[in-house]
Amino acid sequence: MSELQEVSFVHEPEKPKSLEVLNIPEVRVSSASFVRIKDPEGRQALLVNKNRAKKGVIVLTPIGGAIEANSTGIEDLKRLLGIDESAFEKGNDLRFKMNGEKANEYRSWFLGGEHRESEPSREVYEELVDESGLLNSEELEGLQCSRAGYATELAQTTRIGQEGQVTLRLLEVFDAELKPDTLKKLVELSQGQNALVRFVTDEEIRNGKTEDRTEIGTVTQSLLNIQDTIAEFV
Repeated sequence: MSELQEVSFVHEPEKPKSLEVLNIPEVRVSSASFVRIKDPEGRQALLVNKNRAKKGVIVLTPIGGAIEANSTGIEDLKRLLGIDESAFEKGNDLRFKMNGEKANEYRSWFLGGEHRESEPSREVYEELVDESGLLNSEELEGLQCSRAGYATELAQTTRIGQEGQVTLRLLEVFDAELKPDTLKKLVELSQGQNALVRFVTDEEIRNGKTEDRTEIGTVTQSLLNIQDTIAEFV
């Protein structure tokens, strides 16, 4: 499930923005993939953030979540970054702690795309079927995802158990295509009271809130501010 970051999104429209992370002795890394699902009006689907809802706060964030590495990838990272098993938060999720000076080594490994998940269908199924119950597995059959680009964010996380830690997020953004009937169902579900899924405009994402004042997490700007690659960190 995706987490929420509560500082400004780091981006420059003309070129990738370097992040000053190399001098941070311990930085939390969170690598995730998000999908852009649009309705016929061009609005983007967001979910009520499960992590924040546990605290009684309603915040909308993108559909997607942590990328997993395979066992070979985990061993590669241990050697490359000088970390051990205790640095990782959960299983093979690419959420871990490292010295900030290793940020460019991790960036190169991440962009290489080997020994890790390269598309977001697992997380989409988990969020839309297993966790929220919005759809069933048959309705997600034929899901098509194509990579749109990358985004980065440097933030203090509010994720339960990791609150306040400086977090470097490396994000892959995908365009997802659903079957017409499945998309229609999501749109209908978004119109219900206390809906778990909402469709929002690009303007609402940039403003950080919907017209009815529901908060939109800053990480959602990754759906708009994407680059062909990730700039080196400084």
